[in-house]
Amino acid sequence: MKKLIISLGLLIFAACSLPASAITVVEKDMGFVSVNTTASKEIIPDTASVCFSVETSAVDSKTAVNKNKELTEKLIIALKPILSIEKSDSIQTKNFYLKPNYSKDKNGKKTFVNYTAKNTIFVKTKKLENVGKLIDVAVANNASKIDDLNFYVENEKKYAGELAQEAIRNAKILAQLTADTLNQKVNGVKSIRVNVYPENQYSARYAAMKASTVESSSSNKITPVEFGKIKLQASVNAEFYVK
Repeated sequence: MKKLIISLGLLIFAACSLPASAITVVEKDMGFVSVNTTASKEIIPDTASVCFSVETSAVDSKTAVNKNKELTEKLIIALKPILSIEKSDSIQTKNFYLKPNYSKDKNGKKTFVNYTAKNTIFVKTKKLENVGKLIDVAVANNASKIDDLNFYVENEKKYAGELAQEAIRNAKILAQLTADTLNQKVNGVKSIRVNVYPENQYSARYAAMKASTVESSSSNKITPVEFGKIKLQASVNAEFYVK
């Protein structure tokens, strides 16, 4: 029995005395490559939106509001025949406010002047060829301000998905080319970030349009509106393991 105990003790001692390298698994970290790629496409917009505002002023608030209501209703009635409300076009109130106006004398004393009521109407249409006509009709029916003219693709997700896939494929190809140069192989994805965004540039066109609105409203010419194309771009920042 004593011999057995001694033998077991020797075995245990021998196992515990093995060098650490014999029982430890060391994993070598894989290297990785970082790539940045893009994919873009020009798309003809299929939807337009614009805001028309009606402002009225009066000494008492009730008169200012009632006058604004009357002019806004006339504006909406005038715009509706140009739209296809039964389809996907729409017209709705976006914002309304009533505020008192004051003047100041040289001593800084405030004196009440009147009230201003402002009603902003949001219009959306698929008939892009009618945007100029909408603007002219709005100006002819007491719209005092035109804002936020925008052309866009309503179903942008469809194109965004296609561009994202293209940019990701480009990233994978670039990573593999880089790895091949280093006698390595792509061995998985470490991280990937995808961003899709439109590159709209309508400010200059809108400024030109506003400058011509007054002239066109006094003649039979329709205000020219250039909607051009939308450049949609996808960018990918990816890191691929190589081995």
